Amino acid sequence: MSGRRSQTSKSSKENKAAADQNISQQLEEINAKLAKLDSLEKLNKDLLTKLLKLSQRVDAVTVENRKLKQEVVDLKQAQLQKEVLIKGFKLEQPKQHLEAFNKVCELVGFEASKVVEEVRPLVFKQNKRTDAVLVKFWRVQDKQRFIGCVRALKRPVTLAELNIRSQNKFVLVQDHLTPEKLELHRQTWELCKLGLQRPWIYNGSTWTTHPETNKRFRVADSGDLEDLQFILVTAQQTGRKDPALSTEVIVSGN
Repeated sequence: MSGRRSQTSKSSKENKAAADQNISQQLEEINAKLAKLDSLEKLNKDLLTKLLKLSQRVDAVTVENRKLKQEVVDLKQAQLQKEVLIKGFKLEQPKQHLEAFNKVCELVGFEASKVVEEVRPLVFKQNKRTDAVLVKFWRVQDKQRFIGCVRALKRPVTLAELNIRSQNKFVLVQDHLTPEKLELHRQTWELCKLGLQRPWIYNGSTWTTHPETNKRFRVADSGDLEDLQFILVTAQQTGRKDPALSTEVIVSGN
């Protein structure tokens, strides 16, 4: 009887020792995993900090890159600062570009004899409706004065007044823009369908009335276009009636 009790007691001790050892191993595994978890959390925190710094750096580089692109486009446009284009008709005669420019000057009361460096034709073979007369002035001030005389009429110059037959009715006088600037101006005009007020060109750049501030706003690149489009679309979706979003055309001078 005492032998059986001794065996039972021994077996209980062995089971307890095994259980204690098992618990000890599990605790060691838990501690090891907790230590690894702490290490991973620290690594994750370090990576998030580095990622945040990298994101901020990317943002800064993106802003700088956008600014540099704008400066390059503006420098290209600066080379055309003294030039205007007269458009709205096809050139069919050898001296027609000179005749057209002289008639515009006569109509608006501008004396061009001493301020114009060059008048030459630009033939657009892909455009069936218009070519252009390129006028280069000696000074930017003279170019601006010429445009000011045209705008002082407060009405478009008609082709009938120039004795020119064309599919168009009016003559367009504007700054000579680079292809990039011209495309930006065209896309800005497209936003008028969403309620943007009519854009204009001043000093080789497209300007419009900002739909939120109602102040003059220079459209420098496609990023500005995207911002304007977002504001206009959001205003339409929310049904907000803003006086600055009126579709009424406002013609602004320089």
